[in-house]
Amino acid sequence: MKITRIKTKNNALQDAVARAMDSVEAQVEYRKLAVVEELLQFMKREGISRSELAARMGVGPSRITAMLNGSNNLTIETLVRAGRAVGADLQQAFVPRGQTGHWIASSRVRSGGGNSLVVDFVPRAVAPAPAPQLSNTQTAERDAEDAA
Repeated sequence: MKITRIKTKNNALQDAVARAMDSVEAQVEYRKLAVVEELLQFMKREGISRSELAARMGVGPSRITAMLNGSNNLTIETLVRAGRAVGADLQQAFVPRGQTGHWIASSRVRSGGGNSLVVDFVPRAVAPAPAPQLSNTQTAERDAEDAA
């Protein structure tokens, strides 16, 4: 499942939906869906079933079902445990409102006698996607002739 949110200002209904999506409750639900989708993708890529995930996390299968259907609150501890169970690490960042960001680099460095991971994060503005344009609106006379 791919989650895509597109904001446009074309009519009153779209404006109402956009305002609702900006609420804290909507953001919480959206983020829960996004993190569960990432976890499901890791499970699929690694061939990990729900019951195997439960065993790796040391919880019952019903807890995994509740976690993956979004019916319970996902704590940082639960997300870290789930990530480790699928061979991943949890990464998070705050980004200025109205912007999105992406990880651009990572490197291992020595700091204070121990190892740490440094990741540079650069926010970038979100630009609305352009509306699709039809380049040819003429109907074809003959399929074979127009395809050549």
